[in-house]
Amino acid sequence: MKRLILIFLALFLIKGAAFAAVDWESKGMQIAGEVIANPAGFFYDFQQDLEGTTPLPPGKSFGIQTGLFPTLIPLTYTNVSGKLRLHGEGRIAPGVPQLDLIGGYWDMLAAKMATKNSQSIDSAKFGGYYLGAILSTSVSPRIRTFWGYKHSQLDAKLDFKPGQEPDLLGTKVNSFDTGFKDDFFIAGIETPRGVGKLWSIQLNYGLKTQTFSSKVSWYGKFFELGLNIYPEGVLVFHPVWNFHLNF
Repeated sequence: MKRLILIFLALFLIKGAAFAAVDWESKGMQIAGEVIANPAGFFYDFQQDLEGTTPLPPGKSFGIQTGLFPTLIPLTYTNVSGKLRLHGEGRIAPGVPQLDLIGGYWDMLAAKMATKNSQSIDSAKFGGYYLGAILSTSVSPRIRTFWGYKHSQLDAKLDFKPGQEPDLLGTKVNSFDTGFKDDFFIAGIETPRGVGKLWSIQLNYGLKTQTFSSKVSWYGKFFELGLNIYPEGVLVFHPVWNFHLNF
C-alpha cells in the first residue's frame, strides 16, 4: 500500500522550475497523511473520473465508455460504463426531456496482482459502482441543459500478513477496511462544436458529504478530455481521458 501511494504521488506531483520554492518532500508527506486519514475518499475521486454522467447525444440510443486516464492508466481501474436512452426529447409529448439511465462498475487490477505476488499483502479488494438517471432538454439550437441523480459506492479493503505490516508516518498499519457511498444531484450545460463534438460543464453535489465537485470537458466522437475539480479532495485537479462509443 505504501508503494501504491508513493506511485500516485509521483504521478501527480510534478516538480518544475516555476515551483522550485515548494518543499515537495513536506507536501508529499502532507498528502500521504490525508490519504491515510481518508483512503476511501481519495480513491473515490478517481472513481468519479471514469463515471459517464452526461446525456447521450441526440439520436443515439445506447453508449458504452471506458475511463483511460488516470483510472485505467496508471491506477489499473478496469472499468465499463453504459448509457441507455429510455425516450428521446419530445417523443412522448412536446417539451418532455430526454431520459437516460446511466451506470458502471470498476475493479482495481493492481489489487489482485498485489495479493498474488506480494509477501506482505494477505488480501486486497478495491472496486465500486454507480447508478443513476439523466434528464436533458434543449433551450436553443446550440444549448442543451441536463440534470439528474446518481448513487455511487466504493469498497476498499486491504489486509497485511502478521509481521509484515508497513510503517507509514510512524504508524503501523494492519489493514484498510473502508468504503464510500453517497447520492448526488447533477446539473450541467452543453453546447455543440461540430458533428459529434461538444463542450460540457457540470456541477455535482453530494447529499451525504455536502460537497461540490465540477467538470469541464470536450466530448468528441470517440474520446472525452476533461478536468475534474474536487475542492475538498486530496488532489484537487484531475485531468481525465475517457473512450466512448455511442450507437
